[in-house]
Amino acid sequence: MSEQALKNPFSSPLNIAHMLRHPPPPLDHVLPGLLAETVGLVVGPGAVSKTMLALQMAIAMATGTPLLGGLVGGAGPRSAEPARVVLVLAEESAHVVWHRLHAIASVQLAATDIDPHHAADLLSQNLVIHALAGGDQVNLLGDCWEKTPAGEMLRRACEGARLVILDPIRDFHNADENDATAMKSLARHIASYAYSTHAAWLLVHHTNRAAALQDYGGSADAARGSTALPNAVRWQLNLSRPTRATAKQFGIAKEQLHRHVLLDIPKANYVATTDTMVLTRGPHGVLMLFEEAA
Repeated sequence: MSEQALKNPFSSPLNIAHMLRHPPPPLDHVLPGLLAETVGLVVGPGAVSKTMLALQMAIAMATGTPLLGGLVGGAGPRSAEPARVVLVLAEESAHVVWHRLHAIASVQLAATDIDPHHAADLLSQNLVIHALAGGDQVNLLGDCWEKTPAGEMLRRACEGARLVILDPIRDFHNADENDATAMKSLARHIASYAYSTHAAWLLVHHTNRAAALQDYGGSADAARGSTALPNAVRWQLNLSRPTRATAKQFGIAKEQLHRHVLLDIPKANYVATTDTMVLTRGPHGVLMLFEEAA
C-alpha cells in the first residue's frame, strides 16, 4: 500500500449506526466551553492583565481551586481535581514570574480553603512555567508554514498536561499576522498538538487598534491580524478596558476606570455564551470579581 493511501483522510467515515445506538460520552470541558484536544484564544490589548489572568488560571487549575466565579474549577471552595498545566511565557522573566506567583498566592489562594503548604506541593507537581524572555524564540512555523523541530519539542514538553497556554502567540512565529495562509497553518499545527496531547491549548493574542477605538473589544472580531486564527479556534475569551458608557452600565466610578477590566467570552461553540464579567485589579494587580472586591 502506498504512503498516499495510508494517509487517506476519507478511509474511515463515522459509524452512524453505532452513534445512534449508543449514548455519546460527556464532553470534556477543561474550561466552560473549552474542550480537551481543542484550541482557544485569550484576546486583549496591551497592559490589560492578559498574562496575570493566564497565571491565575494556571494556578487555579493546578491546585483544583475556583477562579472568577467558575471560569476555572466551577463553583465552591474546592470543586475540581488538580490538573497539570504548562505555561510558556515568551515575554516574562523568571524574576517577574516569581513576584506574580507570590502575589497570586497571597490574594487568590488565600481566599480559598486550601492549606498553603498543600498548595505549594500541588503547584510544584502540576504547574510547569517556561519563562523565555531574553532567550531563543520558539518558532512554530517553517519558511513554507510547515511544522518545525521546535514545535515538536514544545509538543513533547506538554504531554500529560490538561491545559497549555502560549503567551503571546505572536512570539511563537515569524509570519505576517495578516497572512491568512500562515495563520491557518499555525492554527492547524497547534490543533494537532492539542489533539495529540489531549490537552486544551490557549493562545494569548492582541486586539486590533480599531477594537478599542470603536468599542468592540469584547467581540470575536477584536483579534489582531487575519481572521483565519480566531475563525479556527473553538473558544475565545476577551479582556477589554471599560469605557465611560460601560462604566455607567456596570456602576464603575469614572475615576476608577483604570482599575477595572471587562471579561467576555464571545465565542464558545459548546456552551451558551455568558454575560460580560467585570473584574477589578486587586492587591498586586491580581484580578478579582468586581462585586467581591467592593
